[in-house]
Amino acid sequence: MLLKIVSVVLGVAGLAWLALLFSSRAILVGERVEDATLHRQLVCTYFSGSRTMVKKYWYSPSDRLGRAACPRWERVRLAE
Repeated sequence: MLLKIVSVVLGVAGLAWLALLFSSRAILVGERVEDATLHRQLVCTYFSGSRTMVKKYWYSPSDRLGRAACPRWERVRLAE
């Protein structure tokens, strides 16, 4: 029974990884707020199936001049 549960969990995780690998999307795996020179910035870390990528946004707790939280999904752009 335990082997069956483990194999199902690993199978679902493998399918999710393949879906990320072959899609143009990345999922959020971490976010933090850092102090920059003139403002605070929101640093978002995403996993695309083959690598991690970092995007930075202006941080605003009220969500008016920047973002209060990272988007859960991000589109992966092709390397130039």
